[in-house]
Amino acid sequence: MSRYHQPKVGWNETRRLVALDMDMFGEWPLAFGAFPASRPRWMLFFYLFFTAHMFPAVLLYRLQVFFHDAGLKPLATLLSRFNHSIFSVTIGNNVRTSGGLYLAHGYVVIDGIVNLGHSVQVAPFVTIGLTNSEGRPFDLVGPTIGDHVNIGTGSRVLGPIRIGDHVKIGANSVVVHDVPSHHTAVGAPARSFPTVSREERTRAQLASPPEEDA
Repeated sequence: MSRYHQPKVGWNETRRLVALDMDMFGEWPLAFGAFPASRPRWMLFFYLFFTAHMFPAVLLYRLQVFFHDAGLKPLATLLSRFNHSIFSVTIGNNVRTSGGLYLAHGYVVIDGIVNLGHSVQVAPFVTIGLTNSEGRPFDLVGPTIGDHVNIGTGSRVLGPIRIGDHVKIGANSVVVHDVPSHHTAVGAPARSFPTVSREERTRAQLASPPEEDA
């Protein structure tokens, strides 16, 4: 398949992705008992629709892509305009995800031929898409982002770059180069360094000798 064409998303795939979105948005309500885990999934759907601020925005994006790929492009455009007007979210028809997508708040733009992995969390005022910098020619292909990636507020992830799995992108970072898995990227332009987990920091502190008093 050409790098400029994305696979079509049918109804069964749309339902699968919405179910994964529900898992992400429902994590906190279930963990804190706001929604009993014993209740059926269809009740969780309506609970999230009316209480999780950005779940409807993700749902609109899912339906937009489904209608676009089904040949109902005017309806897809209508849903896209509605999403932009109500939730300040603009996601292109060629954006694909392999799993759940979590939007914390609005003012998000994702456009171009972009591929997102599973469990990608996007904070507000984020742009993921194309670049027209002097350093590289314009390309319709945007970033490919791995699984379990957290993109901080105000960040820009631009161009045909690859973001690995379990990556954190700091607030207001501008990422224009590849970021390996298990790294954190910060700065403008962003630089990446290995992510140190809380457990690793604790082990390092326990292993280091205590400081002697002068």
